[in-house]
Formats: sequence, C-alpha cells, structure tokens
Amino acid sequence: MYGKASHFLVSVLSQDVPFSLIGQFGFKSGRDTDKFNGINYLLSKDGIPYLVDNTLAYMGARVINEIDALTHTVFIGEVTEAELLKEGTPMTYAYYQQVKKGSVSRNAPTYIKSQAPEAAATEKAGKFVCSVCGYIYDPEMGDPDNGVPAGTPFEKLPSGWGCPVCGAAKSEFKEV
Repeated sequence: MYGKASHFLVSVLSQDVPFSLIGQFGFKSGRDTDKFNGINYLLSKDGIPYLVDNTLAYMGARVINEIDALTHTVFIGEVTEAELLKEGTPMTYAYYQQVKKGSVSRNAPTYIKSQAPEAAATEKAGKFVCSVCGYIYDPEMGDPDNGVPAGTPFEKLPSGWGCPVCGAAKSEFKEV
C-alpha cells in the first residue's frame, strides 16, 4: 500500500455537469467538508464511492506506484473494474475551460496568471469574478443551473445567491 491510498476511482463526467458539482469536488478540500454530502453516489466493488448523476462511466484501480510531482502526487494504478453507466459526451478539461468558461483556482499547479479569467473578462463591463475560485458571473449568460435567467445583472441576483462553483457568497465577487 502507498501512503494511505490502496485504491482510487475515476468518474467520467458528462459535458452537462453543473458547475456546483465541479465546485464540490474541485474547489473544496476533503479535509474541511464531506464532498459526498447531498451527492447521489454508489460504491464500487472495492468500496469506493462513485458519482451517479452526470457520470458516463467509472474506472477503479489498485495503486501500484506513486510519483511525487512536487505540487501533487501522481498515482499509477492497475484497473480492477470499470463500468459504462450511460451514453454521452465526456467533458474534457478543454471543454470545461473553453465552452463552460470554467476557471482554475489560483492555488492550482496549472494556474497561469496571463490566462486568468480576470484578464479575459475585462473585454466587457458588467462581469463579476469570484475572488475565491475565479468563476466569472456574466449577466448575458445568467446562472441557469441555479435558476438565474440570462440578462440578470449582478446587482439583481438574490441576496442568498452564491458562486455556483465554490459556493462563495455574493460579497466575495469583484467587478472586472
């Protein structure tokens, strides 16, 4: 066994996955929150949870090696199980960034300041950026996953509205 992990599992997400799910797993630490709270999941034969909703397939693996990559650890695994759950188009990292306009946390090893959402968002006024995760609220797009129609200015968002990616409060947004 390597470190504490002896197995891991990968869920292949569909392109229509909501930002809230991406934020739940991508912008929150498992040390601080139960990432599976309120999430529909099942257990693999190795007892590892995998996402059910917005998931096309999953692959489980036994850790056979690990590599210290300075900013993170790369786990090498031997596939022990896999299942196709439904047909669809998987979401790639390029699709997340280019089509869904997803952002990279400033703390992520892949963060590049010149590609920061703030730089791209300055082309058009009225957009607001989340100071926690970099998500950009665009009034032209709204937040359809959370019932905010296109054309809704930031000032008209409900007081309880929060970042659809990381859950930060409206007060954590800055105009760009």
